[in-house]
Amino acid sequence: MNVRILARVVTYDHDEKKILLVRNRDTNFWYAPGGGWEHEQENILQCAQREVKEEAGLDVQVLRLLYIQEFHATPETIFFETFWLAKPNGDVKLSEIHVDLDPNGAVEEARWFSKEEVKDLKVFPKRLKNTFWDIIDIAIAAEDPFIGVS
Repeated sequence: MNVRILARVVTYDHDEKKILLVRNRDTNFWYAPGGGWEHEQENILQCAQREVKEEAGLDVQVLRLLYIQEFHATPETIFFETFWLAKPNGDVKLSEIHVDLDPNGAVEEARWFSKEEVKDLKVFPKRLKNTFWDIIDIAIAAEDPFIGVS
């Protein structure tokens, strides 16, 4: 059994009320940027920040843990995906010519989406189309008891 821990980041631009999503080459769905945790080189929050930088070219500040989900890619491969809420650090403008900074990366496009725009997309996880928007103000206001604890 192969188990891998991933850090995914839902970056929310509070001013514009939009989330950052990415899409891989040759796919028709969008998802929160993220990838595998290199636990021997970084902590999970550093992984989250690195993945957004690699996949979308954006610096973020991680605010809190949103949720964790288990995903069975195959009967032999399980991913535990941690989803973090983040806000952009500075400029939110994305490059018009996308470059995935991960040499093994497959992200072709990164874009900001409003609640209305997400409704018409194929998005994973599906909760980014519905329940996320219902809890975002509460999630931003609440302190994460785990961030900053050594």
